[in-house]
Amino acid sequence: MEVCNVDINKLYVSSINVRKTLSSEDDESNINDLACDIITNGLINPITVRVNNDKYEIIAGQRRYLAMKQLNKDTIPCNIINVTTQKAEEISLVENVQRNQMTTSDKVRSYSKLYEVYNGDIEKVISAIHISKQTIQKYLKVSNLPDQILSLLDAGTNNEHKISLDVAIELTKISNNISSIDVLNKLTTLTNSQKINAIKEFNLNGDDDIDELDNIKEDIAIKENNIILSPSYPYVFDSILKKNVRIPESLFEEIVNLIKNKTGNNLIYC
Repeated sequence: MEVCNVDINKLYVSSINVRKTLSSEDDESNINDLACDIITNGLINPITVRVNNDKYEIIAGQRRYLAMKQLNKDTIPCNIINVTTQKAEEISLVENVQRNQMTTSDKVRSYSKLYEVYNGDIEKVISAIHISKQTIQKYLKVSNLPDQILSLLDAGTNNEHKISLDVAIELTKISNNISSIDVLNKLTTLTNSQKINAIKEFNLNGDDDIDELDNIKEDIAIKENNIILSPSYPYVFDSILKKNVRIPESLFEEIVNLIKNKTGNNLIYC
């Protein structure tokens, strides 16, 4: 591996870099801190690049590169390597995961991409980034969710739209006929644990009617506040749809009267 001082104007960030949220306030602050550290201690670790025509593609070290640019440096010490695109991608992914405080959504992208690079061999992923198999599997499960959903994993703590990784996992179990974004919009006011319970119940009912979440959300709110309603919402089994269907409250009286007529008024309602 050759280390050389490379003209900063000949460097560019590789398109294989999975770190998509480098413009966040936290990252800008980290780059400022890194620049201050470079002023004091110099650049301790050279960045890693490969030659591409007359330019140098940055494989690992995007933050160090940006910090050096911020300091108006003319050159940067670089490890110059000769590797295939697949190997370069592997190096970039592993370096990002090990060196940076990545957002949750970037971890989802990084782990799933590394899983692809290793041809679905999860043991190689574990060996490369030293994270438990159970944790990696959680991130892999949500990798196909829309970016709009993944971005909510990174929302601020006080943001009511922020979701946990476990909520995202439950969203992956929803029918393909239903928008996971629409589901979350229905459940905005619930806590993450309540969202999980609501989505589980919705999936259990096998219902494609998203408005059913309004009733489920109401039930959860009632249970959380220890409020008991009597009678509770009854269900009937629809033999055509092959699933339980909640009886609308507006039909309670009509259905009770029908049952009374059939039973000669000998009706006990529980």
